[in-house]
Amino acid sequence: MRATYPAVLVATSVTLVATAMAPNATRAQAPATTRSYVQVVRLKPEMVTEWMTLPRTEVIPAQKKAGIASRITLATQVGNAFEYFILTPFPTWAAMDGDAPLVRALGAEGAAQLNAKLRRCILTQASYMTNRQDSLTIDPGPALVWRVVLRKILPGKMPEYLAWHRAEVLPAMQKAKAAGKIAGSTVAVRGAGAASGEFTVVTYHNTFAELQAGDPITQVLGAQAATAINAKNALYSTPVRVDIRRRVADLSY
Repeated sequence: MRATYPAVLVATSVTLVATAMAPNATRAQAPATTRSYVQVVRLKPEMVTEWMTLPRTEVIPAQKKAGIASRITLATQVGNAFEYFILTPFPTWAAMDGDAPLVRALGAEGAAQLNAKLRRCILTQASYMTNRQDSLTIDPGPALVWRVVLRKILPGKMPEYLAWHRAEVLPAMQKAKAAGKIAGSTVAVRGAGAASGEFTVVTYHNTFAELQAGDPITQVLGAQAATAINAKNALYSTPVRVDIRRRVADLSY
């Protein structure tokens, strides 16, 4: 039997997020997005060291050979213990019609052997699609720290939320970037595999120490203006949780 995509636990492709179609808009009208495939794994505590070695020595070389353009690995620092996120590009659903990347790179037998090593390390695994809103993204470069706010949109409010973010939040975040308060930011809407209505707002930092200063909008606009902007969030969405994640440089490319 052909091993189809992903056919691997943590070894295939994957900060961020509407499915390929934006709500209440035709595809022609939809804003530009970048889709990624996200794998979320929780490791067995005693297997963390072994799992960290496998991508470095075997998985990443195979992914590069298979033509996977990039990979970002994130470790959860504040949130679920022993949890890792792996993001790789997913430009087209046609990727699932062929063999999995590891099979293309290593052959069926080699991929099976590598997957067996990975399975020994994993406690649980899930995956979902995500579409980053490109027009709302401030490029963070290889930022170390990801502050990930998971929110749930109120019914029918996504177009209004995105318009508000573009008009009020994005200019403030651009000022924060220029002032060195953040490395970047983005909005990403989750798609297949995630709960309906979930999206993330990610603020990137170069150091964990930068988190101590608090809300970047407050830092650049002052408390009164920031309060007025942030209060409008409740008109469009509800908060779910906040996690702090660290980009693992040697497991990313």
